[in-house]
Amino acid sequence: MEKMKFNLNRPEKDALDQMVKIGLFNNRDEAARAAIVKYAMDIGVLNRQAIWRKMEGVRKRKVFPGQLARDLEILEDED
Repeated sequence: MEKMKFNLNRPEKDALDQMVKIGLFNNRDEAARAAIVKYAMDIGVLNRQAIWRKMEGVRKRKVFPGQLARDLEILEDED
């Protein structure tokens, strides 16, 4: 992933901070990426069906119930 830096005006920065504060995203970077993808889909730069086909083509890992329970316990203990 390539890093980019850009300046935001106060309203845009406040919007990102609000999305993080209410829990929609973990940080500003995630919120900004989601906003860019949403805008690209809205104006037709990205195609929703093409993205879905790519996601369906990704090999999925097998998750066994016991491992899932252990993973959830680890995550709960981190809080």
